[in-house]
Amino acid sequence: MTRVAYLCADPGVPVFGTKGSSVHVQEIVRAWRGTGAAVTVYCTRLGTERPSDLADLDVVEVKPESVPAPARERAVQDAALGLADEVLRNGCGLFYERYSLFSPALSVVARILDVPSVLEVNAPLIEEQQRYRQLLDVKKAETVFRRNAATADVVACVSDPVVRWVRGRVPTARTVLAPNGVNVERIPARRPGRRNPDHLTVGFVGTLKPWHGVPALLHGVALANQQTVDPSLRWQVQVVGDGPGREDLERLAESLGVPTVFTGAVPPAAVPGLLAEFDAAAAPYPPDAPGQDDYFSPLKVFEYMAAALPVIASAVGQIPSIIQDGRTGILVPPGEPAALANALIRLGDDPNLRERLGLEARSDAVQRFSWSGVLSRITGALPPARRLATQ
Repeated sequence: MTRVAYLCADPGVPVFGTKGSSVHVQEIVRAWRGTGAAVTVYCTRLGTERPSDLADLDVVEVKPESVPAPARERAVQDAALGLADEVLRNGCGLFYERYSLFSPALSVVARILDVPSVLEVNAPLIEEQQRYRQLLDVKKAETVFRRNAATADVVACVSDPVVRWVRGRVPTARTVLAPNGVNVERIPARRPGRRNPDHLTVGFVGTLKPWHGVPALLHGVALANQQTVDPSLRWQVQVVGDGPGREDLERLAESLGVPTVFTGAVPPAAVPGLLAEFDAAAAPYPPDAPGQDDYFSPLKVFEYMAAALPVIASAVGQIPSIIQDGRTGILVPPGEPAALANALIRLGDDPNLRERLGLEARSDAVQRFSWSGVLSRITGALPPARRLATQ
């Protein structure tokens, strides 16, 4: 039995949280346990929404010291080193780290224990931190990342732009493309048919931040409803998630006259039941800034597909490789509410189209996007001698 140490030193990613990043942590852990591995999770933030099937998961938490912003980056590094010390004390047969800023854990553990190691990179965090938050010690962040990526036996990247970002910094990094997946047992197919005879519901699941494009969805629904004579074919929006943009979105929905339900953040276990109440689902990402890559691998799209929902999604980043336009969903140009409106009108007018797209999406989720398949791609990229050490 392989003993896997899974480390996440990012205080913004609670292991048992409600965000997509937390779901990702949990699903990779489940995939490892599905192989028969004994997993211990090392983290800086535990969270409060532990699923019942992970009740017996061993977790070690080292919280960063609560300090003002200038010292926060060092506090995160110190906490990551504390977690690395715990791994060294407990031992492991394979070390798996979710990349976070300022954590040198992988380079420390892999060098001392000489075990197979995987660095999972979900975003170009250095640029993301500079663009959306604050990054003080850029040089240290770059140095720590380069050392980890050069040390890891495999650098698992969620998208082609992330692969390019890693190789641009560490040309010798042993990268593998490993897009996100979905747990099709956790998210069953919704039952066919409408949920409400008085209106249709288009849903969005995710944090309410600028890069998720919810304003475009609200504008698109407003346009669609203006062009729809039959009130029963007009759309209501349900937003599942929370974040800094919520108040602005509530004001926008009210000003547009779009009936919108803001559910707030919910634990992952509640998401399948909410998806089952949608008639369609949206991933309305905006156009990316010039010179920037769309690097994400959107968990929400995989979850929509698993729920057998017709998906309306922006044709950006990895989405066109996930959604086949006209077969498993409808692709629209990013940031164009009129295109979203046209897609909503098509779906509203054609219940057979809604059901067909949803069933095909579910089929693809089952056949192409399982988490066990994601993990198999990652472990399959280990050098043969290191792979044998994990068996």
